[in-house]
Amino acid sequence: MAGFSLLAALSVFSAPEKATIKQVVDDPASYDQQPIVVEGVITKIKLHLSRAGNSYSTFLLSDDSHNSIKVFLWGHQEIKKQNIMDGDRVEVKGTFQKVKRIGKYRFYNEVEAESVKKLK
Repeated sequence: MAGFSLLAALSVFSAPEKATIKQVVDDPASYDQQPIVVEGVITKIKLHLSRAGNSYSTFLLSDDSHNSIKVFLWGHQEIKKQNIMDGDRVEVKGTFQKVKRIGKYRFYNEVEAESVKKLK
């Protein structure tokens, strides 16, 4: 029973916070390394293949006031399965990173998405 209580408590603390793109853009330090959920319109969607052969997708997620954040998603499956294109409104769940370091590269104000869901 104690294990269940601990698991329940951990799941409450790790639940993603619903945020607006403007909130994240205005105060990225508050969301750094935190799980978040944001909604917006996709622009500049690109499907990539790394040198190692790993597929990934990138796009900008923007709100009605032209605030935007970058989104990175491993794979192409969710994008293709839902036929997501520029101009579509989506919900993104993932972890926000103010600065993401990969080797010599730096990426700023980016959500590493766990899921992307097309909204109607």
